[in-house]
Amino acid sequence: MFVDTRNFIKPGFGIGQVDMGVVRSMARDVVLNAQTHHMDRNEYLARLFVEQNLASLPIGHLMDHRIHMPGEFALSLENKDEEQITELLDHMLCAQPHSEARLLLANALNVRTAKLAADLIAIRKWDKALFFQVISGHLGQALDHLSTLNLTSVELTRTQSCVADMLVVYSAFELQLIAARAVALDAGSFLPFDYSDMKERAPLELMSDIADAYQYRFRQSELKTKNLPLGRGRPPVLASKFNEDFAREIAKSIGLSEKDEDGKFLKLSKELHITFGDIKSTIDKIKKSPSFDIRKNEDNSNFKSTPASTYFFEISFGIQLAFAALRIVNLSKRKMQMTSTNPIHRKNAFQAWRSADLPAKRQSDATTILFVIRTVILQDSQAGTAFYSDGKNISLLPQINSHNHDGNVAGISLLTRAKRGYPVKSAKNRECVPLDANLSLAGVQEIDLLPDYRIGLNRKSSTSMNRVTKPRVGYDQPSRTKYKLERRSRSNPRAPGRFG
Repeated sequence: MFVDTRNFIKPGFGIGQVDMGVVRSMARDVVLNAQTHHMDRNEYLARLFVEQNLASLPIGHLMDHRIHMPGEFALSLENKDEEQITELLDHMLCAQPHSEARLLLANALNVRTAKLAADLIAIRKWDKALFFQVISGHLGQALDHLSTLNLTSVELTRTQSCVADMLVVYSAFELQLIAARAVALDAGSFLPFDYSDMKERAPLELMSDIADAYQYRFRQSELKTKNLPLGRGRPPVLASKFNEDFAREIAKSIGLSEKDEDGKFLKLSKELHITFGDIKSTIDKIKKSPSFDIRKNEDNSNFKSTPASTYFFEISFGIQLAFAALRIVNLSKRKMQMTSTNPIHRKNAFQAWRSADLPAKRQSDATTILFVIRTVILQDSQAGTAFYSDGKNISLLPQINSHNHDGNVAGISLLTRAKRGYPVKSAKNRECVPLDANLSLAGVQEIDLLPDYRIGLNRKSSTSMNRVTKPRVGYDQPSRTKYKLERRSRSNPRAPGRFG
């Protein structure tokens, strides 16, 4: 999903009016390019299967919830027993070790991890290659491979059921990553330093602030090296965050060479200075463009504390989670059709899931899923409490029953709002997501579950190839559907918050 900042400027905009959706997306990618913490994708994917605090993982990776189990990790399961496999599946269902939360999610999604583990071990005895494909989440490959095996009808039925349940388990994992991503974003973890003052049009403004600060530190370093008086005036707010470690990290993350002059990298690389200078120049031009002025006029409401998760995806985080909860309920009901050995049947089932009406706002499984994710992953006290201060588990069922008895189901307003507007309308016609990890998700794909990625509906001969060959420029890329933030007024006094 990352872009080289050297390719960020001129190729990005083409000619004619600037597409602000493209600009914002690029600005976000440039920032996130430094956010992998030098962790490659496979290392990150392996950490997912053991890490309890998902929000602690690099935000640069969390922004893309296309996941599978790395090959080496899958191979390490070759001799694991049923209890160990069950523990892994429980983790995928709910990374936090809250046994009741895992049971509530399993019941809501109609998955039994102990039975699923037994099925996986049986498959391992029949065909190890099939086992690795299923448990690693490459379900499309597994279904294609399954059609070449000579299994009995009982073995075939058992395997298909196992694949269907794994689709649901991986989707539950994706839902947790959507939640963890928002936690990290709203904590300011999308920056390479501690800075979380979010403003209007945050990604673009943020890149401008970063460019200002870097150029300031570069000029001061040059003056100091030459024993000249340092520049006067108030330094940019981020200038104090730029140090030798930051410069090295940025240079390494975007593939620029380190020019260690006089034994001090603190002098800052001239290549980095030129890169940030180009970015600053382009941003200044964009701010003068008519499209930017129109955007500013449209968004002139005075929201200075809108969370980062809302800015990055232009829809509140609570609605993102509610939408995902409703979508996974629909997916659970269609899991057998979506994992048919017939690719055409899988495609038709995916299309039916994609365009299906969402469940009722008080559908018990959806409300349970949303409640558990908010209390266990987010640890959001507005919904309920999952842990005591010492980390011990708090029972969730009495809290859910209390909400239901009072008619105040946790998140009911979020489920209501998720059933209308941008997510639902866009999801009905969204394209299949690309298999290529270097191609970013687009629009509603960023907040939707991605079963198509898992069941082989995005072969490179179709959508993905089109995405590869199509240049990423402003004048020929379809505009992203925007979720319009409601302005605060006398009739609507509530500012947009983290959830609503």
